Amino acid sequence: MIDLHGIYKFLKKQWLGTVLIIIWLISIFIHQSKKNDLNEKAYKLESKIKQLEKNALVNLKAVVELKTIDTLILTKIKIIKQKEYEEIHVIDSLPISGLQSYFTEHYAK
Repeated sequence: MIDLHGIYKFLKKQWLGTVLIIIWLISIFIHQSKKNDLNEKAYKLESKIKQLEKNALVNLKAVVELKTIDTLILTKIKIIKQKEYEEIHVIDSLPISGLQSYFTEHYAK
């Protein structure tokens, strides 16, 4: 059977050690719970980082596609400007009778 009187005498003689052990155990439990909370937060942040990296990759692809489209649009604008310049140059070089026939053809009443 358990000798309660002996345990009481031991705790009475070693009270400081007992108190220190209890404080040490409490601090271990507190720090362990904090550590678990931090590990959980770290896991959530890592998953969020992975999701943001995926989103960044999708956005990067969209930017590359837009850059390609922008290049195509600029090329088309240059071609249109060149055709416009050529047409204006042709019109400018026409004599007056040629201008009259040109505008009559393009802007008929």
